[in-house]
Amino acid sequence: MDLTLLVWNNAIAILIVAIVCCLASFRQTILSMLIATFTLLACIQFISESHHDPVEIMGFIKLMLLLPLGLGTVIAFASFPEDKRKRFLPWFSRYINFAVVTNIFVMVFTPDGGTYRGLLSRIVCLTLLFWLVQEMTKERFQTTQFDRGFFIFRSSPLQWIYCHAAYRIALLSLPTFENQKYLLLEPLGLLTMSVLYRFHKKRYALHYYFGFADTIVVTTLTVLTKYPILPPFESKGPSISGLSQNQWDMLFIPIQLTVIGIALRAIFKNPSYHSVPET
Repeated sequence: MDLTLLVWNNAIAILIVAIVCCLASFRQTILSMLIATFTLLACIQFISESHHDPVEIMGFIKLMLLLPLGLGTVIAFASFPEDKRKRFLPWFSRYINFAVVTNIFVMVFTPDGGTYRGLLSRIVCLTLLFWLVQEMTKERFQTTQFDRGFFIFRSSPLQWIYCHAAYRIALLSLPTFENQKYLLLEPLGLLTMSVLYRFHKKRYALHYYFGFADTIVVTTLTVLTKYPILPPFESKGPSISGLSQNQWDMLFIPIQLTVIGIALRAIFKNPSYHSVPET
């Protein structure tokens, strides 16, 4: 792994995520135009290519799910007049809930790469998903709201967020992923959550901003992976070697087991485990 290139890519990621975060908070019209532009560009490129392998097809689908149907939908709904937002908010909450649950559930099918942490990550994923659904039931699945253009998701407590971050770091270490491209995914997600919290004058609890932050960061890093900003110099810097798969297992399996323990403790302490609120 080229250290100079790694530093360049991470510096660009921090800069672009910061710009997108500011646009999502204060200049949503500009961000909507950028989302539409990149969506149109990606569609034109995909249609113009005569042959697509399965990896390219899945990459295009992922980009469409994140860009126009993810961040784009959130920003578009935030621009609705207040009366229309209130009218359609229950339907929007159902859309977001379905997207969140589906996005987490499909990660169960991530190839394990012949690793023990890959196998264990499936159990971690299902445990976190069950915990999240419990939290959604507390809000009777009306999990979202908008305030001054900020997207608020109310069903991911801080403890769940930290466990999810640990789970996803382990997941991104699997051979399936180009982990150097998503090295800052979790730190940037948590940092963006704190920035949005302060941008919004701390009007809600910190964890309410994680859904918005994660949408911004994941979408931005995915677009940067599709359209990387290459360094204006030839990289001849030092390189660093990664850990072996067995070493990654030894590092992450104790963390995964800890996450499972925390999640199970929260599930059994959660009132919704014993009784589901009436609808």
